[in-house]
Amino acid sequence: MRRMTSLVTAVAVGLVSLAASAAKVEVVKVHSDAMGKDVPLSVILPDAYGKDRGRRFPVVYALHGAGGSHENYTLPFMGVRGCADKYGVIVACPDGGKTSWWLDSPVDPKMKYETHVIKEVVPYVDAHYRTQADRRHRAIMGGSMGGHGACFLGIRHKDLFGAVGNIFGGVDLRPFPDQWDIKLRLGTIAEHPEYWKEYSVVSQVENLKNGELAFISVLGTSDFFLQVNRDLHEIMIKRGIEHDYVEVRAENAQMSSHGGPFHPRGAAVVLRFLDNFFSTGRGRLM
Repeated sequence: MRRMTSLVTAVAVGLVSLAASAAKVEVVKVHSDAMGKDVPLSVILPDAYGKDRGRRFPVVYALHGAGGSHENYTLPFMGVRGCADKYGVIVACPDGGKTSWWLDSPVDPKMKYETHVIKEVVPYVDAHYRTQADRRHRAIMGGSMGGHGACFLGIRHKDLFGAVGNIFGGVDLRPFPDQWDIKLRLGTIAEHPEYWKEYSVVSQVENLKNGELAFISVLGTSDFFLQVNRDLHEIMIKRGIEHDYVEVRAENAQMSSHGGPFHPRGAAVVLRFLDNFFSTGRGRLM
């Protein structure tokens, strides 16, 4: 049976505890042969990692948004460190530059961030940390540009990831031809409309079959990426792809807009979904 959840609530969901976390954050450098440079990586290790040295842990790869860095999900107000402790997961936070869009640019050979994450970061984490190194215990999530990246990489690399968490992702690039340096990664939409289609999640989802990924999208009704996420939701429904889709409406529009207070709440919802996937093999909120 297909399970498709569309929730619109009067208050923000997934309230995040800002209590101090015992999770440890390590910052390392991962050499990128693809780009010829060292790239930083933040790794959040749950408290249990240091206490139970015989245990292996699931991994969530958390991709930051445009203008961000590998440090974003490690910040205390995001609540991700607390979730790492609560759910007993490693959270690996790659650095995607300011506006890489987490892809291998077809017009700029210096931008190879899909290759970096898939062929350099994932193997590094599995080699250096006590991970459960299989897709059943590996997920990818992100917000905004990172939401696009999580969906894009998750769909394209279903052999590596079993679940995807999208927080207000830019899942269709075409409505934003002059925003966030996308044209520097793909060329202008007038010159290369085929790239803008190919590198958009709404096109990549055509390669996804029901049951291949546990999938959740979470965003607010005041988000400027609302329509493109609704479009993705409808495409998935038409294709019969089981997924969870959550919209949040708040009395204060700021609480359901892009970024800001909504981001940590969205991250908490996604991490609960991913914990359920790691525990049961099926992503679900309930």
